[in-house]
Amino acid sequence: MSKLNQQNIILCIPGIWQNHQALLHALLTHETGYIYAGLIVKSLTSEYYAEIEEYKNDPNVSQTFRQQSMNRFSERELQEIEQHNMVIYVICKAGSIALAQQALLLGQALLKAGGLAIKIETSGLTHLRSDWLNFDAHNPIDIYKAFIPIVSDQKLIYSCGMHQFGKADGCINLKVEHASFILNQFLLYLLIESPTLIEKQTFSAEEGAEKLELYKKESRDFFDEDSLYFNQLDVWMLKPTFSFKKLFNFS
Repeated sequence: MSKLNQQNIILCIPGIWQNHQALLHALLTHETGYIYAGLIVKSLTSEYYAEIEEYKNDPNVSQTFRQQSMNRFSERELQEIEQHNMVIYVICKAGSIALAQQALLLGQALLKAGGLAIKIETSGLTHLRSDWLNFDAHNPIDIYKAFIPIVSDQKLIYSCGMHQFGKADGCINLKVEHASFILNQFLLYLLIESPTLIEKQTFSAEEGAEKLELYKKESRDFFDEDSLYFNQLDVWMLKPTFSFKKLFNFS
């Protein structure tokens, strides 16, 4: 693949198409609202476009979907993916929720036209065909679910892929009560409200909840700089505020 950098959303889609012409024909006959010419797929109703790179059946792609299935894909679905004739990489512009919305819609069009499943190369998520088609591109929560996974190590849980929206990622210590809920609420706050944040500013997931302070961590603490997951905007760390009351368990 070429042109794989942090300013893109990259969709990996195995499909039933025998060749380039079959994919072009499928987009037209399924009335997807897109046209495919050369290496470019373009919307018929706007100026939006993306690049496509085509490859023949790739066993590594099939293996990735099987490894990341986590029982979400049925054996029949996995076998269909393994029998794909072609795999395409769709290189979409990124950096805003509007561009992510367009990438979601284009992915839906390609799945309607013969795609079998979808993997977000720029965050690592895999999706069933039916799940991706059910996402509402006008719902920020669905856009978030489509593109952002939450992962963990022994100490932290953290997001991957917020650079696709032009936002910093987030992380929080696993020992914080309701850590996963807090992190997801914080990331949705970034996505929907687009606030200007500074270090030591506080955030609470809901009214009356514990306030946590924000500190910046470098993305290289989580991913290599040449990784598609690397976020040049770095990572917000949410830390509990220090309190003597909590330290000595005062009521």
